[in-house]
Amino acid sequence: MIVPERLKLLLKHHRGADNYRQLKVLKGEDVTKLKPPEWLIEDFIMEEGFTVLHSDAGVGKTFLALDWANTIANGWTWFGKKTQKTTVLYVLAEGVGYLGARVTAWKNRRNASIFPPVFYYTSAVPLFAPPGKLPTTEQLDFLDLVESVDPGLIVIDTLQRCTVGANENLQQDMGQVVAMIDTLRQNFNAAILAVHHDTKSGESMRGSSVIRASADTTIHLTARGQDSGFIEMECTKQKDAEPFKPWSLMLTADPESGSAGLTAYQEGVKARDYSLLKALGDITTHRGEKFFNKAWREAANMDGGRFERPKAQLIREELVEQTGEGRSKQYSVTKEGWDIIESETSRPVPRVEQVQESLLEEDE
Repeated sequence: MIVPERLKLLLKHHRGADNYRQLKVLKGEDVTKLKPPEWLIEDFIMEEGFTVLHSDAGVGKTFLALDWANTIANGWTWFGKKTQKTTVLYVLAEGVGYLGARVTAWKNRRNASIFPPVFYYTSAVPLFAPPGKLPTTEQLDFLDLVESVDPGLIVIDTLQRCTVGANENLQQDMGQVVAMIDTLRQNFNAAILAVHHDTKSGESMRGSSVIRASADTTIHLTARGQDSGFIEMECTKQKDAEPFKPWSLMLTADPESGSAGLTAYQEGVKARDYSLLKALGDITTHRGEKFFNKAWREAANMDGGRFERPKAQLIREELVEQTGEGRSKQYSVTKEGWDIIESETSRPVPRVEQVQESLLEEDE
């Protein structure tokens, strides 16, 4: 505790300094005049905010981060979610060899005429510095790069590769990393999207809880089925808004680039189920038309459990009607099913293809 006499002397000296600036406060209704931040991409990345996208290795978080980065750089909507067009600086610190193919796959999947104006830095950046050495020359080099690019969004992929030297389980070290992230946000008015790994159990993100505590939004990805390309996305923290409802993502191979692209669904049915519903709708020539199991299965290009499980789910949700018994069973899209199909027609719906394990490789 500072005794009163000493405190008065310290404050007097402080106020007499050349660089003295009195801190400002807001009073009463002044706070109601503050402009709330906007979304760079609705529900996911807030203007000047800090979002953490985390999952186990190999789930597909880099595919999603690249998808968001390129979509925001173009100012396009992302499966119905509005974006705010801005310059994007993407720090890809691992898996650089796949970058060209993944960006090409995005361009093909979105039918873009040109590559979006995303700036890529393909080395790790130092978000951590040993005690007493802050900022380092390497950090100043990166801050200089940020100033020259002037991005509205900086993607850090992955957080682990950009915190070399830090003990990720130590609050003091990760607190310094958060301080550097805040330096980027406050000095350059940039949002941060950090791509991060989960623990081995997959129950939470790696490292000190200070990362989650400091984030505005945290988003978790979970693979559904080995090498199936189906991913579930859920909001695990939303500081200043309502948590968004879960999404289903579908990774499908892009033969031209040798990589893969994403399709996403939030409302209606899961990606796998919707693909099956859409297949039945595609072969229907008039409302109420019925088809045998074989015709539907061939249209969907699925077999076994990949066909039967989502089929049963569609029937349970009354999106598909089943009539008849035994081998005479027939199937038709219900009114509710057509409502789903018609609300999703603006979204690209590729047929389900197995995504090779090599397309999802990420360094540990």
